[in-house]
This record gives sequence, C-alpha cells and structure tokens, in this order.
Amino acid sequence: MKTRFCWIIVALLILVAVPSFAEPGVPGVPPELGGPGFTGDGWETGIATCPGSPDAVKGGRIRIALPEFPATLRTVGKDSNSTFLSSVEVLIFEPLLALDSNTNDIIPSLATHWKVSEDKMTFSFRLNPEARWSDGAPVTADDVIATWRLHTDEGILMPYDNLLYGKFEEPIAESPYLFKVTTTEENWRHFLYFGISMAILPAHVIGGMTGSEFLEEFQFSMLPGTGPYELLSENVTTGQSLMLTRRPDYWAADAPENVGVYNFDEIEWVVVLDERLTLEKLKAGEIDFYLVQRAAWWANEFNFDEVERGIVQKRMVFNEQVQGVSGLAMNQRMPPFDDVRVRRAMNYLYDRDKLIEKLFYGQYLKMKSYFPGGAYENQNNVAFEYDPAKAVALLAEAGWKERNADGWLVNEQGSIFELTMTFDQPSWERIHTVLQEDLAKVGIKLNLQQMTRATQFTNTMEHNFVITFQSWGGLFWPNPNSSFHSSNADPANTTNITGIKNAKIDSLAYLYDNEYDQAKRELLIQEIDAIIFNEEVPYALAWYGPFNRIVFWNKFGYPDGVLGRSGRYTAIQSLWYLDPAKERAMNGAIADPAKALPVGETKDEYWLKKLGKM
Repeated sequence: MKTRFCWIIVALLILVAVPSFAEPGVPGVPPELGGPGFTGDGWETGIATCPGSPDAVKGGRIRIALPEFPATLRTVGKDSNSTFLSSVEVLIFEPLLALDSNTNDIIPSLATHWKVSEDKMTFSFRLNPEARWSDGAPVTADDVIATWRLHTDEGILMPYDNLLYGKFEEPIAESPYLFKVTTTEENWRHFLYFGISMAILPAHVIGGMTGSEFLEEFQFSMLPGTGPYELLSENVTTGQSLMLTRRPDYWAADAPENVGVYNFDEIEWVVVLDERLTLEKLKAGEIDFYLVQRAAWWANEFNFDEVERGIVQKRMVFNEQVQGVSGLAMNQRMPPFDDVRVRRAMNYLYDRDKLIEKLFYGQYLKMKSYFPGGAYENQNNVAFEYDPAKAVALLAEAGWKERNADGWLVNEQGSIFELTMTFDQPSWERIHTVLQEDLAKVGIKLNLQQMTRATQFTNTMEHNFVITFQSWGGLFWPNPNSSFHSSNADPANTTNITGIKNAKIDSLAYLYDNEYDQAKRELLIQEIDAIIFNEEVPYALAWYGPFNRIVFWNKFGYPDGVLGRSGRYTAIQSLWYLDPAKERAMNGAIADPAKALPVGETKDEYWLKKLGKM
C-alpha cells in the first residue's frame, strides 16, 4: 500500500506541474548521447520503492548529541573513516546508484541507467540531466572523473582507497552524460564499488587539485553536494556543534523514492563530551534523541516520569542491520602478540559470560565469527570460553612460565608481561577493569589509559598500539580484502589493523572476488571465517546485540519498523519527521502532570515478523 501511495503522489505532482521549456543540464546534448529523451534501450534501470512514511511532513529540527567534534569535515582522505562522517555523507553527496532500502535492489541515483559488458570488466552509466550541485552547476561525467582521480591520489593518505579505486582505469566521457569505466581485474564487487560506494564530488571545485591540497583546503569545510542537505560554514561552530540544512532546491526532491524522507529542515549535532551529561541533556529536552549503548542504563536509567507517562519513548528495534566485529584487537606485528599462542590465551582470559551477565543484563550474544549474525558466519566456529588453565598452558608454551616476586609473568629475558590498553570513553573503564583483574590473576599486568576518540582512532589506524578494543561496522557485502588481506597488513589507515598475513585467506579472497553465485560466495566467506577464527585469532572477540536501543521525545513520526529494513540509528536523519499533532500532545502532557501518552511496545520487531524471522 505504501509503494502505491508513493506513485499516486508522484502522478499528482506530474499532473499539477507547471510546464518548463528550459532544457535541463548541458544544452544541446541529443538523446542518443544521454540527453533529454534518452530511451535506455539495451540498458538496465530500476524502480525504487518508498522507505519513508506517507504521512511525513516537512519542517522542524532534530537535535542529536555528538560525543566528540570530528577530526575533519572531509568525507574523503585521512581521518574521514568515521561513523559520523558516513552518516553525514549520505545526506550531502550521492553515488551513481543506490540500494533500495526495502528490497535491496539496485536503483538509480545520479545515474538513471547502467550497462555491464559481456566480460564484466567495463561499466557504462548514463547520468540524469536533471541532477544539480547545490551551487546550481549540472552534474556531468567530468565530476565522476575528478572523483576517481582524487580517490587514486596518494596525497589523500588513504592507502586502501588508492588500492581499491586504482583497480579502475580512468573513466572515459563519451558525452556530458555518458561515460564508461574499465576495471583492471574482474571482481563482482567492482561494479558496486564504483556505482554505489563512491559518492560523486564536484569537478568544478576539486578538478586540478592534488590530494594533499584537498586535505588542507577542506579539512574543516564541506564541498558542495548534490544531496538533500548542505553544511554551510556559518552552521559550524568548531568544537561545539554542526547543523545541516535541508535544500529547498534539491534536484530529486520529487523522485518516488524520496517521498516521505529527508523531512527535517535542520539536523543539528551538539558536542557533549560526557556520557552522563548527554543523558541529562536528553532529560532536559536539550537533545531529542539518545542512542543507549550501555545495557545497565537501558535497564536502570530510563524509568523516569516522562518515560512512564509516554512523553519520552523507549524502543529496542530489531531488523536486518548488518553486524560488525568488535573485540580486543592484538597487534601481530610485535611481541607478545606475534605469537598466536598468546593471542589464543587472551581469548581464554576474556570472561565474556561474566561481563554479559553482570554488566550487560544478559542483553548481548557472544561473538564467534568475523562475519557475525548472518549468512556469512561459519556456524562450525566454537566460541572461546573463559578458561584460565588453558591460557596459562599456552603462555608457558610461548615462554611465559615463571613469575617474579611481584607475581607478574616474566620471560627468559626477565621482562614482565605488561600491556597498555587505551580506550576513549570513561564508561569503558568499568568493563576493561574486569579484564584487568582477570589478567592479573595469571600474572599479566594490564595498564588502562583513556585518551580522546580522535587520538585513539589515529593510533589504531597507524598501528601505534599493542592491544586495543576496536569496533567495526558491518558490510552488506563482505570484503575480506580490506581487513584480512596480506596487502593491507603493513600500510597505515587500512582496516587490517592487526597485521594478518595468510596466503590461504588471500587465495580464497581472490576466488570470492570472482564468484558471481551468491550461495558459493557465502561458502567462501565461511571458509575464510574459519581460518581467521581458528588459525589467525587476531581479536579476542567480544559481543553483539542485534538491535538498536533508542530513547526519544515523543514528537516524531516514522515509518513502520522505525529504522527501515536494515537501518542503524542514523536512519532517523532521513526517515523520521516532526509530527505536529504528537508535538502538541507532548507539550500538553509536559504542562499537565496528570496527562499521559501511549507508551507503546518497547520491542519493535516489525521487520523480523515481515521477513519471517520470528
């Protein structure tokens, strides 16, 4: 019904539209070269569904807490690989193609049509002549070429970008709207990387700019985009806040897939460095939304009056969100973790059951895969259980047999087994202290050191650590090359932070890259998963929760399922809207302590039920 409603809306917009005789885009481009009237014969295209609510209205502001001001406002290059910048990038910049959030089908974005050659090495695209940058310039093939050049420039200090996009030859423009790009090696993901993963940047701004010049010029400013929002310099207060504003002239505002989405006029992030202060700001109404990352807080902190009366809502949202990997990452490039026996011992010393039961209120699942919770997980992996006796035996084999007068393990050289683990949030100290105490029981001295999130991230990406707790977001299509291939073990700023080098993984990753059968791809990843888990043991894996725990003031509307089929909490930026009726009711209940609003079900399992997963 929702999809049908979207098409009705679009049809009405067409019926009442004022005719325009101005030719869109670059004038004089004939249909056969991709201009207006292009038929698309022999090309592929797609029809999008509507992820948003048909009841959505435009307007208002949502205020969200940000735990730390970003290290950069660039979405390409050094320090750009952050959750916050990823959530902003999708609102300001657009790729050539997209995935429909309801069906997972490929659909148009900046490009209306695409074509893959018989040898699967050359990809052709037709750009939409209607597409415009926020400064009014048309989107052309020059923008795609300039974006590719930037990603392949070593000056951006992002080696994996250089490696990935270096596997494409320079795109060739056949007209302002038609272009093709050829990959240097066959890989089923290359079409997706170029078509979906690469957000297009404006050539009239970055053209001719070197990577290092780009890093300096746009360290704390944002390029013009084609997306529904923009970040203006006057809306950036360094160290304090950022605010996106919705563009009234967004070129695709009336596209079917955009009905009911991109609703807020303003999306504001306020920097709040302290987690407890963030909670207090939510209670005071100074922020509208809170992602609850601590199970204890979910259980104990959100029972105040406004929650009991429905003025503030609690939701634990379950859907098909891809799960990432988290745990104690051990640097295999240096002692003591260059010895797999020590890495395996660390897994036996990580008492996850105690943490989940005592600190996390039983809400999480133990991780036993580097591709957890879905079709790619190897179900034969056997989770490590807390077993100090096994750990002590492995450490003895690795040369850590004796203890000194202070009780610390020493090796033959007389060096004690001492580690320093850094962390970036005060709340993690109570978790890591449990590990610290358990390690001390077997003679390992663990020092805990808090630092800023930016410093922690930089040290991790530059391999300046021995052991660190690291979490990664999951990928819809796994890429074993980025995190586990030998070629990414030594360069800085790749996600192979532990330094894995394994010829079997490299070989299987090659087979995976060239396998077009999804079922066979799943088996290959499962085989890779088994090797990483059983032979390499790069992490002492942690836990995961297949949900988003969110708390928000009861003034927002959203589609069924709250966050979409596979969305994370960041989906609120595009799917939610300020509901005037709810806001009036909320304000009335705030003013009158005798009033209450519907509390609703805490668990939202709409998508699990819809997909037959429960």
